[in-house]
Amino acid sequence: MAEAELNPAAPVPPVAPAGAAPDGEEAPAKKSKLPLIIAIVVVLVLIGGGVGGWMWMSAKKKKEAEEAEQTLENRLKAQMQFKKENKAPTFVKMDPFTVNLPSKGGEHYLQVEMFLRVSEGKVEGKIKEFLPVVQDRIITVLSSRSMEQLATVEGKEILGKEIALVVNSIIEPQLTAIYVLQQQPSTADLRNLERIGAMPKDASATAQMTQVAREAAAQFWRISELDLPVQGVLFKQFIMQ
Repeated sequence: MAEAELNPAAPVPPVAPAGAAPDGEEAPAKKSKLPLIIAIVVVLVLIGGGVGGWMWMSAKKKKEAEEAEQTLENRLKAQMQFKKENKAPTFVKMDPFTVNLPSKGGEHYLQVEMFLRVSEGKVEGKIKEFLPVVQDRIITVLSSRSMEQLATVEGKEILGKEIALVVNSIIEPQLTAIYVLQQQPSTADLRNLERIGAMPKDASATAQMTQVAREAAAQFWRISELDLPVQGVLFKQFIMQ
């Protein structure tokens, strides 16, 4: 026995590498990384979908808020709140106007420079959007008065109110129509407003429709001049010759 152990020629049994399975058993297969990759992809898809959904909802809410802000009721509420806070008004300078005046005893003309008192800065942008129409309507108002009518303080005040009214009718037609109807204008007044473009044509044609509109306007809101976008007109220069 001792001789066998000391015999260098005796075969040495092979040594199994560390971690190897015993004879007759297979080594376990390496774990696949596919489930991990799938999980990562799913997480990324969920994150991307969540971000996309959040952006879509944000855009939708923003659009709904903008649409709600543009409703007549909310615009009027904003104007009334502005008036309550007594904020300083904004003034929009108009280019000078020169028009011929109808008058007895020869030709005359009127040269005017004016500022429009507006409720907020946004109104100036609206006026610029419709500037050609605004200028045309103002010229119509200026040339509709005679030299004799404009020679009085009252005549100038009426002229200023009509200019504000025609500009408002362009940039806020619905609100302006409600305001006009709440003033209980006579048929003659309505016809004059039609003539200068402050009211739609034939607004005075049907008395029954006008009365219904007046009642609806009275039930809606009580609107003053300060609730309108253009609150008044200030003349910087007023020359008649």
